[in-house]
Amino acid sequence: MRIVTLAEVKKDLQNIADQVGAKKFVKAKGLYLDKVMVTGEDGAPMNAEDLEVHVAPKMAEEPIMEDEELKAADPLEMEEEEKMEEEEEEEVKKTFRRQARKKAFQPVPRAVRPKVWGGLKNFKNDSNGDAVDKALAFGHWLNAQRGNRKSMNFIESKGLHLKAHSEGINSAGGFLVPEVFETELISLREEFGVARQECRVRPMTTDVHRIPRRADTLTPYFVGEASAITESTQSFEQVSLIAKKLAVLTTISSELDEDSFLNVADDVAGEIAYAFAKREDECLFLGDGTSTYGGINGLVGAMGSASVVATGEMGADTLAGAQAVITVESLMRAMAALPQYADNKNAKWYFHKTVYHDLVQNRALNAGGVTSTEILNDKVVPQLFGYPVVFSQVLPNLSTLTDTLRIGYFGDMSSAVSFGDRRSTSIQVSDQAMDVFEQDEIAVRGTERFDINCHDTGSSTEAGPLVALNLLNAS
Repeated sequence: MRIVTLAEVKKDLQNIADQVGAKKFVKAKGLYLDKVMVTGEDGAPMNAEDLEVHVAPKMAEEPIMEDEELKAADPLEMEEEEKMEEEEEEEVKKTFRRQARKKAFQPVPRAVRPKVWGGLKNFKNDSNGDAVDKALAFGHWLNAQRGNRKSMNFIESKGLHLKAHSEGINSAGGFLVPEVFETELISLREEFGVARQECRVRPMTTDVHRIPRRADTLTPYFVGEASAITESTQSFEQVSLIAKKLAVLTTISSELDEDSFLNVADDVAGEIAYAFAKREDECLFLGDGTSTYGGINGLVGAMGSASVVATGEMGADTLAGAQAVITVESLMRAMAALPQYADNKNAKWYFHKTVYHDLVQNRALNAGGVTSTEILNDKVVPQLFGYPVVFSQVLPNLSTLTDTLRIGYFGDMSSAVSFGDRRSTSIQVSDQAMDVFEQDEIAVRGTERFDINCHDTGSSTEAGPLVALNLLNAS
């Protein structure tokens, strides 16, 4: 491995950019940094992920498209190229993350580990490392923000840094969570919530991210001999994702921090991840465009009438009344309404846990015999008619039957909804704020930036890739 200074890195990367152009630069940069060790002015090694090196490829390599060329460009081809570039960049990032995790979560001798009280609930043993080592590294990263010298030395030895915000997002305050920890927090959010698991996640490089979407396709016409062919035109529209900032604030006692270092780190990671996952799910399923949901319009009001399947009117707003109209036939009507293109490997059912077990599963079991066995398969993952069942506890439950008509969804969520991820989690730790200083506490603030757009939810005449199941006929 060649040792190079930061100045040499800038010169080498500029040469690479001039040779390969902007499209291939990200991948080439990753290959280059994988083969060198970068040192700072003091000769200390630097983390490759923290390098802020900006270069500009030669203009000849990346000609700027004129207005007419932009008009003629196929939005779907542009989206496909963007997707390929994102995949290449993600592969390079994965390599960096593997190397960073290997160093950051290197086992610490048990003799010097803080004591764990009652076990860890959020960090887990897996291929990325030991749960205790993860919690220990995360705890030191939190403590280093308060200027704790021992913790600062620890994270430096692990190749971790207090990486502040860049660009125009510094208003969030605090420090970006290193990717080795952000991976763990995202895993927790996916474990607690549905939105990040099921929607199509689109990385946002700017505050506003636009996605081309086909609105109308070409129309074929029968023509007679020597007759003119009727022209038809494809039309496209833009789906916009606009980053919204979500924040959470909590406090912990200084005594707890001193006495239970690992457990505090574990709790902070879990609580922040759970809070974010819950609100993301609420925005997805319940968002009504108000400030409560950051202006996000979720599925509750976005479904076209052709995408809504009604089970029939209940005789009473009770569990018995609901059970009377939730039948195997009504569930099959929801499946029948789903367009064939969306009946794929991503098609799933979405219910609140109580609705599934007390209503849906109950009705299927009442069918009895072989039929119920064919309908249900709960050995590992709950299944209904062979499709996986996903639980979200923010969906309507049995106690809210009188307040809502919607009880669940069926279809391909990833085709109907885009989840824009603008910035990973940032966390700020402080013991200087007035209230926490007086009470000898430590304040922990977490923020993230994201958006959700339900863009393909059907119309009054055609169902979309996701259909909704209503208890009552709204008409």
